[in-house]
Amino acid sequence: MREDQEHVLEFRKQLGDELFWFTVAQNLKAIERVRQQFEEQAAAILEYFRCKRCCKCCREMPVHLNDEDIERLLRVEGESVFEKLNENEVDNYLKTPCPYLRGDECTIYEHRPTSCRIFPFVVIRPVPTLLLCPLGMEIYEELKRLTRKYGKKEIKEHWSEESTAHRLPDYSGRVEKRAVYVAIPVNLLNDFLRYLRVERKRDNHNPGGR
Repeated sequence: MREDQEHVLEFRKQLGDELFWFTVAQNLKAIERVRQQFEEQAAAILEYFRCKRCCKCCREMPVHLNDEDIERLLRVEGESVFEKLNENEVDNYLKTPCPYLRGDECTIYEHRPTSCRIFPFVVIRPVPTLLLCPLGMEIYEELKRLTRKYGKKEIKEHWSEESTAHRLPDYSGRVEKRAVYVAIPVNLLNDFLRYLRVERKRDNHNPGGR
């Protein structure tokens, strides 16, 4: 960490303050564009799948709220939303289990946070990530199937069971493990969405067959 800070300071010294902060701003804009693209891709892909409703994500995962989520929930229920935040978190996370879960139903489904709308796709690293919960497994298997069918190539998998820092729950039920997730490049998600649309169009012309 100290070495990284020294590199940043040296970079700033070489560029000068004005160009340094301009470069930082441009990088942040680029990161934001990638994030928005990822969220749009995830939402479009999820239209082709149905949640398995195990609700483990609601019961076991910390749900992040971005600024738009906070504003939306403030309009729905006022400042009582702040009582539902985890006070031990620096960023805005709901308490776990999610206080908006009643049984197996989300009480704010139409107003749910962005992280819920795109789950099991998650933003935890530069490369878009798919958490392999039951729905995530179905999506990933379909991604591999369609990539073989249309892309004629195998997916290079990037698996991880690392880091309690990401606090991903274990969907196998084994307490000592963390959930496995796989990183998927944005361009592969673009291809996957295109394949899904082709499949949907084909199925509409040939009902009952795959």
